[in-house]
Amino acid sequence: MSVPLARRQLLFRKGRAAAGVAGIAAALLLVLALKAIFAGIEGRLTAYIDESGADVIVAQRGVDTMHMTQSAVLEPTAVAIGAVPGVAEAKPILYVPAMIERGDRRGIVYLIGDDSGGAPLPIATGGRPRSGEILLERTLADRLAASTGSRVRAFGRTFRVSGEVEGLASILNSVAFVRRQDLARVLGIAGVVSYVLVRTQPGIEAPELAERIEASVPGVTASTRTSFARSERRVVGDMTTDIVRAMILVGFVIGVAVAGLVAYSATLSQLRDYAVLRALGLRARRALALAVAQVGATVAAGFALALVLVWVLASLLPSLAPTLVLAIRAGDVAQALAVAAAVTLVAAALPVLRVARVDPASVFRR
Repeated sequence: MSVPLARRQLLFRKGRAAAGVAGIAAALLLVLALKAIFAGIEGRLTAYIDESGADVIVAQRGVDTMHMTQSAVLEPTAVAIGAVPGVAEAKPILYVPAMIERGDRRGIVYLIGDDSGGAPLPIATGGRPRSGEILLERTLADRLAASTGSRVRAFGRTFRVSGEVEGLASILNSVAFVRRQDLARVLGIAGVVSYVLVRTQPGIEAPELAERIEASVPGVTASTRTSFARSERRVVGDMTTDIVRAMILVGFVIGVAVAGLVAYSATLSQLRDYAVLRALGLRARRALALAVAQVGATVAAGFALALVLVWVLASLLPSLAPTLVLAIRAGDVAQALAVAAAVTLVAAALPVLRVARVDPASVFRR
């Protein structure tokens, strides 16, 4: 008969095993939650682009992002883009950062002006803005204590709130929508747009149309929606990569330290057990495999617990903080799993060495 040695040794001291699993879960949760937070930021960062319905985004030459970027395209150029074969629709928009004020409350937004004034997502309350009106993202409206019919100010002009839209704000920024003619009048510009959102005709691929637009219309850069969104995410990534890497390294170090401490203390408390097993004929290789299996089981349980906890956080946090959205991606989970595997290998090193050196005769000593 076979005896489940690893399981019995782990469950012999349930409190210590549970503490080890909890400590490892906390460390891996740090890695998973941090990656999920930044994935959520990236998702909200490109929400307008992803939901715009555009297959190709056209900007002035050399521009392939919106955030922290200025783009100016002449209206005749926008008309020429709409005339390129394969273009089903070419919608010009204005896109500028702005300060929205209501009394002593303020919010920094990206103000988007298009001919319809509408958002790409369903409007939660109210309706599309008409001339002299503005559509706010719900979190911005809450921050300003504004509701449909309220008055807010932007660029020194008063706008009536036409309604609210959800799902476009992040912890970095929010958005608002007005009529393009109103925004152009407020900015004091005429005959210029920021970007042109292009939809392709059936049977035309976006990369093909982007190349066709650049070849036909001088002075512009045409990007597919996918590549444009990737460039937007890179903007945030360039600002946060060092922070993310540092935090993941901290989580890795904590995980290794906790797992190593748990494994080493558990092994020290079981050295007499290993000596008995060796005296009964357990080979050194099998004893080493037993030690590694115990550490691996502890880390695997900690990883599973961390994954459950991050799912719970992803479900609860948006209701508590609407701009804090967690997005759990398969690649990030795989990366955390790789970290967990590395934690297992490193944490098992010292206990394995101690088990390998245990003397079977030590069981007979006091």
